[in-house]
Amino acid sequence: MIITIAHSKGGVGKSLLSWHLAIGMSVPIIDLDFQKTLVYTNNLRKINGYKSLKIIQPESPQSFVEFMDNWPEDKNIIIDVGGFDSNLNRAALYISDLIITPAVDRVTEMAGLYKFHQILEELSQKMKTHIKANILLNDVNPSAKDFSVIEDLVDNLKHFDLMDTIIAHRADFYRTMEEGKGVTELEKSKAKKEIKQLIKEIKKKG
Repeated sequence: MIITIAHSKGGVGKSLLSWHLAIGMSVPIIDLDFQKTLVYTNNLRKINGYKSLKIIQPESPQSFVEFMDNWPEDKNIIIDVGGFDSNLNRAALYISDLIITPAVDRVTEMAGLYKFHQILEELSQKMKTHIKANILLNDVNPSAKDFSVIEDLVDNLKHFDLMDTIIAHRADFYRTMEEGKGVTELEKSKAKKEIKQLIKEIKKKG
């Protein structure tokens, strides 16, 4: 299964989710984000004595397409897409079995989601298919209960579905990345529980 973490907006937690999911699922990552956050974090992982992740960095759109053409259908892989629109990122969206779009439940974030929805609409029309993204409430206040803003938006946009899992703002997500670790490698953590729940939902959708 090709799992793509994507949004046309930066700073929503794509690389963070990709990292923790890759460790929790023991799968490689294709890094299409020019910031190379995952490469840097993987170096920290090696420095701290942990087994490094397999991170693939395609040198060109052609090399990316060739790599994915040869990827076995029965093996999982995560694609971390940069927070911008490009033909390469659209190619990643098109070939994905599952698109996960992290989103914060704030009114100020809605414009970015509308823009990403438009990209999915354009791509769906061009490729004569129906591409859907699974909106993941991410980095939310742990005490928040009312998510009606994003629920109403998702209900009215045909290329979006809302995931059941909610990822809260938790220090463990950031602390472990700074050490090159994943939250699923902790003995006990609320962040670990949330990522494991997300993995369970991904497998169910797959």
